[in-house]
Amino acid sequence: MSRKTYGLTLRGFACALLALQVWLVWHLSTYDVTTVMWECDGEGCGSDQFAAMAPELGVASAALLGFVAARFLHRATAGAVIALSASGAAAGWHDAVADGRVDYGTVTDFMLVVPAGRHSVSFWLTFLLAVAAAGCLIALWGGAVSLRRTAALRRLRAEFSTAEARLEGWRPVRGRRGEVTVVFHDTRGARHAVPVVVDRAALDRPVLAVYDRGRPADPGRTRVAVPRRRMLRSP
Repeated sequence: MSRKTYGLTLRGFACALLALQVWLVWHLSTYDVTTVMWECDGEGCGSDQFAAMAPELGVASAALLGFVAARFLHRATAGAVIALSASGAAAGWHDAVADGRVDYGTVTDFMLVVPAGRHSVSFWLTFLLAVAAAGCLIALWGGAVSLRRTAALRRLRAEFSTAEARLEGWRPVRGRRGEVTVVFHDTRGARHAVPVVVDRAALDRPVLAVYDRGRPADPGRTRVAVPRRRMLRSP
């Protein structure tokens, strides 16, 4: 196993453990919320029970998961972490109702870093499910953007190769996209200059040309990929 593969494997394992932690902490934050005993004085209220601190720990765990998982999820990271956290909290309420700890009409406090107010369990479930749905939509949008920018699906196809490239010129087409000329050398060393349309962000980044080995000069079969890291030319 190469050093890179070993590192990615460890990072993936860490992501799995962090995802489980995020789920469990947010689940606990709602499942045990009604058992928390608060002590109040002139300066405010507090508790030494773990469930009282679970939301803060959940936010910290989710932020750490996002940092570690960004290598794999790219722009889908934020939405995926939000959906996971909200789903864990919603599952905690469902399990609390199933175990008879609360019912859907029970009015209770729920701390989201700061006091979020007193609402019924059904309200919190509706709110959390809406947040989870929004997170899923954000993740899908982010994933689609990442797939387009990195040309990940095209690079997996056997008939395509990648090569380090440079971009020349810029002619606005629509919005933040414009036409440029991507210059690269194919596997036989032949130089090609192909017109393509790219996002403006690609102008300031190392890029790859993803081209059809059989038709390397075909604009319809050539794309520009913006990898997260600078990559070596591959056959």
